[in-house]
Amino acid sequence: GNVGSAIINELLKDGPHFNITAIIRPTSTYTAPPNSSIITKIADFTSLSSLADALEGHDAVANCISGGATQFEPMKLIIDAAIAAGVKFFFADEYVGNLMCDQFKRLPESFAGAKIRIRGYLEELGRQGKIQWTALNGGPFFDMWPAGFNIPARQARIYGTGNNPICWTPLPTIALAAANMLRNPAPAINRPIYINGVQNLTQNALLSAVETVVGEKLTVEQVDVNKINKHALIALERGEIEKAMKGLTISNQFYDGDNWSWEGVVMENELVGVEPVSVEAAVEQAIEKWGKDCPVVEAMFRVEACDI
Repeated sequence: GNVGSAIINELLKDGPHFNITAIIRPTSTYTAPPNSSIITKIADFTSLSSLADALEGHDAVANCISGGATQFEPMKLIIDAAIAAGVKFFFADEYVGNLMCDQFKRLPESFAGAKIRIRGYLEELGRQGKIQWTALNGGPFFDMWPAGFNIPARQARIYGTGNNPICWTPLPTIALAAANMLRNPAPAINRPIYINGVQNLTQNALLSAVETVVGEKLTVEQVDVNKINKHALIALERGEIEKAMKGLTISNQFYDGDNWSWEGVVMENELVGVEPVSVEAAVEQAIEKWGKDCPVVEAMFRVEACDI
């Protein structure tokens, strides 16, 4: 996927320093970059023995799975297989979250809540000396996050005041930080690392940067994020999880009347060798990658309060 490919591309810069194996499912279409020494192994991700066989002889596992495999039991199986194979260091699949957020902890296991349980499981394994672990959290990937902006249509939706601080990190920054943690794991052993990829990021700062980069003003719509948050929490309390999730995702980022923010989180960019970029530089990089006419994901651009 996107994270695994980005980390691999960063590790390949070290030449023979790393022996890299890509563990893939039988249905995967992954092919290693040309002229690389990457070994590809197919494993049954539902089989402890199959995964352990694939992981045998490796020092570290960087878990980059996504989708349904991020639930507790599939992720626990990979960790258990790593221990069975004698792996020394496990890099947990967190990346885009903030597991310190109290609201995050309320999410059911099938909707990212499993990562809380996996963190707890790794902490216990670390205390027992069975395996060392780490995790990297940088918020949503800046260059893959469409919420609120439709650049081809020159439209913006500002959720709430637009002044709530946001922690988003470009995917290349995540990849560099993760690779540096694998290059020098000692400072990150048995604890998570939090980083911030873009300086002084808010929706209003993002709006200004987008208008500067595209050279045009955007049509701006103000959105009542308080209502979105309120309705999503009611749906969550009722157990209507799918109905609640889109609103929770938006209020996670933009609602400044609750405890969703990253305030109080200690950022350790310097420890893992990455520097936050300016908002304008991040926008320029994203547009260079995707273009000014890249279609918007409408379901994330236009989020309204769910019916309750």
